[in-house]
Amino acid sequence: MKTRCVITVGREFCSGGAETARKVAQLLEIPYYDKAIIDETVKATKLTEDIVTSHDERPVRYSDLGGFQYGTLWYTEDPSLILPVGMRIADAQFDVIRAAAERGPGVIVGRCADYVLREQPNVIHVYIRADLEYRIERAMQLYHLVEGDARKLVRKTDKIRANYYRYYAQKDWGKAENYDLVLDTGRIGVDAAAKTIAALAECNPF
Repeated sequence: MKTRCVITVGREFCSGGAETARKVAQLLEIPYYDKAIIDETVKATKLTEDIVTSHDERPVRYSDLGGFQYGTLWYTEDPSLILPVGMRIADAQFDVIRAAAERGPGVIVGRCADYVLREQPNVIHVYIRADLEYRIERAMQLYHLVEGDARKLVRKTDKIRANYYRYYAQKDWGKAENYDLVLDTGRIGVDAAAKTIAALAECNPF
């Protein structure tokens, strides 16, 4: 283990953010949290993995209420189930993120982790971006899409993540002032980005 820091990584879709985060975790020999957040959320909420994944990093849909309706009121044996599914999933994910940070150093991808851990001092907040055309090209390669479909997917996913972040953090997603470090993988590449983040974490005095 080469750092005592927790590193949160926000990322534009197909910028290579998750790949960068995984490499940072490998370089620093610390845990990596992405799919693991979904797994822990499934356990905490007792919802299926498909349901959790379908609401992962998506804005709340108030049509997804639990319980049953009588007139204008909703009833359920568990009052928390009245909340929309997406909100319950997000709350559970935030608890998972806090628990991961309490356990020690790690790299946490997305899910408003920078906001959730905003008051914790030993955290470095990173945002990974890249030009749109670079990300479209990556989407075409990764998902075997034609250019038009890749462009729609990138724009749609970015919009969903931005709305999700705005709903919970009440700030604009991707704004430089929200992070300690912003890197452009389209310019410097994933490997250089990972090494830069790792170097910052290693020299951090936390």
